[in-house]
Amino acid sequence: MWLKQEREQRWFLYQFTNEKLFDEYEKGWKSFYIWIDPSANSLQLGNLCAMMAAVNLMKYGNKCYFLVWGATGMIWDPSGKDAERNFLDEETLRQNQKNIFDQIVKFLSNLKDNYGINFEYEMVNNYDFYKWMWYLDFLRDVGKYITVNTMAAKESVKKRLEDPDKSISYSEFSYMLIQGYDFMHLYENMWIELQLWWSDQWGNIVTWMELTRKKHNKEIFGLTIPIITDSSGKKFGKSEWNAIWLDPNKNSPYFVYQYFLNTNDDDISKYMKILTLMDISEIDNIANEHKKDPWQRLGQKKLAEYIVELVFGKKEIENVHKITEILFSKENKLNLLKQLNNEEKTALKGATGGVEIDKNEWKILELCTLSGLTESNWEAKKMIQSWALYCNEEKIDDVQKILTKENAVNWIFLLRKGKKVYKTIILK
Repeated sequence: MWLKQEREQRWFLYQFTNEKLFDEYEKGWKSFYIWIDPSANSLQLGNLCAMMAAVNLMKYGNKCYFLVWGATGMIWDPSGKDAERNFLDEETLRQNQKNIFDQIVKFLSNLKDNYGINFEYEMVNNYDFYKWMWYLDFLRDVGKYITVNTMAAKESVKKRLEDPDKSISYSEFSYMLIQGYDFMHLYENMWIELQLWWSDQWGNIVTWMELTRKKHNKEIFGLTIPIITDSSGKKFGKSEWNAIWLDPNKNSPYFVYQYFLNTNDDDISKYMKILTLMDISEIDNIANEHKKDPWQRLGQKKLAEYIVELVFGKKEIENVHKITEILFSKENKLNLLKQLNNEEKTALKGATGGVEIDKNEWKILELCTLSGLTESNWEAKKMIQSWALYCNEEKIDDVQKILTKENAVNWIFLLRKGKKVYKTIILK
């Protein structure tokens, strides 16, 4: 069973309901689904792991249905929550859903453009399952088959019921019924027989399968992937302060590149197996080459380039390399700045942060604060007095210094604090 073996090698196998599913999906021409929570307006790196787990099934000729929770997102999952989440308004929810749809389509388009692979997929909104359904129909067709005992026994519900300082609303309590009906509806209307998702949803998956079995006397399947962590046990896809997003407007491709460039040596092979389409033998070769001279960071560079290209496209790899050269190369930074076109300037600003401005002249203190390099003019003044601020690689030694467009290089002010903290100001 090559499919099962490959999923084990690529960290895509945790639990499954019946070994028969590997025979079925290795042959191809079957359908499965994964679901996406639209509580945010962008996917995260964790979602990328789930999408690559789906791609691993799709490459055998199976079709993936990406189910975005247009309906469930109006209620939310109580799992892992001590209190009820605030509801999003419908306009925000629909915009989040659109953004996620667009990101998935771009991701699969990049796979096709970069690697010549054309996967079969379809985007589904579960709001469409419910918008014309009567409440009484839902109770009769869904609620009838799942007992309150089963629902209350779920750990996520049980904790909220037993703790006198917490509570759970009826809307959140009924959340698992909607999830269960999703699976049944997809089976009834699209012949989808497998749900793929994270291991922390195993209990729910089994319950949803039971709903379909009771109503249709049909065996369907569940398959989970482990929660991905790094070698230190930290959940994958988290920076020191927040999630890593797949939206270039929330964090730049350069930021994602740097995240993977800082991957621990022990995690390189694991991440490559999860997040790339490279053959296992190719990954092993890269890992072995990396071990010969870890200081060259061959593994990290290969991984970072692959992910940026996969998520953001080939053009962003070129931008990332130019930005890296400007910020870390020993070459003349001013010469490198002079060569940037408008798109590359925007990429540099996205990578370092900063602003676009339109005036004839600016005080250096004003620029430092406006760009976010310093929190206040007072801090900027203290940094200048300690000889720690630079503009276009020239040390600033005058707190009263005035800059004009003539001081810019290719309409850019590249500000630096210390050795590594940069901000970019682009003149309009």
